[in-house]
Amino acid sequence: MARRSIVMNKTKTVRVNKTEQYLVNKKYLGDEPVFTTPLSNIDYINALNWYNYMCSTSDAREFLNEYLTLTGRNDYVEKLNTVSDIWIPCTVAWIARMLSKGYKLPNDARDYIESRICDILSNIVKAEVEDVQKLTVRDRMNEKLHDILGEVEGLIDDCIGDNKFSFYEWLKQHQISSVYVNSIVSKLKPIRDELMQALKGNDEQIKEGYSYLKRSDLQSRINFFNSMIEDAESYSSNTKKTRKPRKKKIISVDRKIKNLKWQKEDPTFKIASIQPEKIIGSQELWTFNTKYKTITVFRAKDRAGLQVKGTSIINYDENTSITKRTGRRSEEHVKNVLNGGKIVLRKMMDTLKYDAPLAHRINENTILLRVVS
Repeated sequence: MARRSIVMNKTKTVRVNKTEQYLVNKKYLGDEPVFTTPLSNIDYINALNWYNYMCSTSDAREFLNEYLTLTGRNDYVEKLNTVSDIWIPCTVAWIARMLSKGYKLPNDARDYIESRICDILSNIVKAEVEDVQKLTVRDRMNEKLHDILGEVEGLIDDCIGDNKFSFYEWLKQHQISSVYVNSIVSKLKPIRDELMQALKGNDEQIKEGYSYLKRSDLQSRINFFNSMIEDAESYSSNTKKTRKPRKKKIISVDRKIKNLKWQKEDPTFKIASIQPEKIIGSQELWTFNTKYKTITVFRAKDRAGLQVKGTSIINYDENTSITKRTGRRSEEHVKNVLNGGKIVLRKMMDTLKYDAPLAHRINENTILLRVVS
């Protein structure tokens, strides 16, 4: 009969949560130590051990804040609250706690605490400086341009003399933004011009520098760079043509009339304004100024209709929009505007004799009588 192998069962580790661990520690360590006389070295060590076992990082942060507040450094408290928990020195916090409670320690630890607090705050300042020195959009663009120019230089070394090479296709394949293409062209033109001077032989130094090349090789290189420049310019032009137009930001009606001021009603003439939202997109707006007794008609200059900007009516036709004084018959003219049909409105301003400057701004004395869509 075969022997059965005996498998020893592993003893399970009993997990203790934070609350249970706290209760266990408190059972053996007791409450927070209290001292009425100066601490001895043993008292000091025992006190630090108690805080290590019984207190957490959040407690350490609270003790440091208490100590800084007692020493009149509330601005330090605000900065300390921005520090991550990993930067909170627990031992310093335990010492700060004992100092806050007025205990006399065996060694004067204030200098040590102050130096450590300064270290923490210096890390904050350093982080703030690094945030200020973050790369701007222009810096990032310059970095990317530097990388692109490096790739173009490598491309020239690999493809010079290759008649089948198309710089246009390379730019298109790598989706190079037209923003960088002008810089590429500015990089290529001086090289091309120097080759042309070497071919002409007018400058002895340049001629000597390219003496290792035959005239046919110089001409070949000139043609190569000319082709690259032409491809780059064509690509830039075509990219701009095919670029999607930026979508015009849509401004809500509430935002358009946000700063508009108008008179809601007038008890003398017994009239009230329409809602100003109706102005947006309308073809005509009729207003009445209760202070100067003038009627104004704004007529839109296109199908987009009238618009509001700030306290002004915009997109009106200056030739057909007009302001006139109503004289003594103000109430009658206002009623005609409110109740008249399109024919009455069309002839309305002809019945008024006295012109006035066009009041394109709407103010607290202006009643919005009517709109025509």
